[in-house]
Amino acid sequence: MKRVMAGTVLLVSALVVPAAPAAAKVDPIKALKARFVAGQGVKFKTVQQVKVKGGNGSVTQEIGVIQFGPKGALASDLTKKMRYDKGFFDDSKKDEREMRKLLEAPGRVISLPKAAYMQGRWAGELPEGKSWVRKRPIPPVPDGIIISVFEPDTVKALIARADSVRGGVVKGSTTSAKMAALSPVFRKQYGPGGKSESGQISKITYAFTLNKEGLVTRLHATMRMPVPGGSIVDHVSDTRLYNWGARVSVAAPRADQVIDEKDLKR
Repeated sequence: MKRVMAGTVLLVSALVVPAAPAAAKVDPIKALKARFVAGQGVKFKTVQQVKVKGGNGSVTQEIGVIQFGPKGALASDLTKKMRYDKGFFDDSKKDEREMRKLLEAPGRVISLPKAAYMQGRWAGELPEGKSWVRKRPIPPVPDGIIISVFEPDTVKALIARADSVRGGVVKGSTTSAKMAALSPVFRKQYGPGGKSESGQISKITYAFTLNKEGLVTRLHATMRMPVPGGSIVDHVSDTRLYNWGARVSVAAPRADQVIDEKDLKR
């Protein structure tokens, strides 16, 4: 899976993207790696819709920043909010308004190399005086992105296997199993084998746009995930990346506002 034919190397190293007054050849992998500078990063907005085929679903919006280090994405700070379709909680024993108030409340997530800090809806009930819970580290990217375009090897492989590379837009398809074998972030988010709870493999389609510098500015990805009972859950994600090279410094919350997950009484 990690082998790349000689012809595809030429595709990656000489991808044509729009530029004025004439098209210029750029290398998206070199362009991405050049952004891995301490204290710099990129801003993003990700919207993901998750819906059971023929049923209700939810929409999650994540807005924030990613901080880079010499090897890639190092930390992130994002706000996150979910919205559920009307009727989503019909089978719940609790009142729908009560459920919505609880689950649609916004939250904030800070991801650092040694820990993740969560506030609001993703922190749960906390003791008085505490507003953050510290948990194990998580990937410093939006949960809803599906494909991490901050991994050079992942971007390189997706370009090489694309069905279409035209006008700075890369389109293709793959599977969750292939993504799990390729992407460390995907493995952490969806499991080492990339299989659903029913043990099946999901189909993934992707399209991302490169600017004249070869950097991804927009990513659209879909994942059709088989689930127990023979149904399908569709994940549709749209991410916009902007202000590449922005000054970014992600820091942990004040220590006196934080409680460790293991110290919470549930």
